[in-house]
Amino acid sequence: MAQTLDGSQFPQIVRFTLGGTDVATKVNIPHTATTATVKFETNDGKLAMTGTDGGAVAAAYIICAGDTTNEFSLMDGIRASQGVTAFYVASATGSTVCSVMIEG
Repeated sequence: MAQTLDGSQFPQIVRFTLGGTDVATKVNIPHTATTATVKFETNDGKLAMTGTDGGAVAAAYIICAGDTTNEFSLMDGIRASQGVTAFYVASATGSTVCSVMIEG
């Protein structure tokens, strides 16, 4: 099920449990977000920029080691968002907890 951070405050955090093995969960973020940080608890996770909420994780993803923070910038170098409004997370192990923080 998709998760939404609305940017009503920065930083903003959401924490949720992923639904199944390699099932993508869409994380909606505001275009004003400049940085996102993702952490998968205990198990490794997958981060993709394309996909379908509830579908299989996209073939183009990066692996994020469990219990580590993975930060990425949404900036274009001139203090403006690149317009990224969503990304997808998944885990090879069902019931993995995922935390996402955005900054603006």
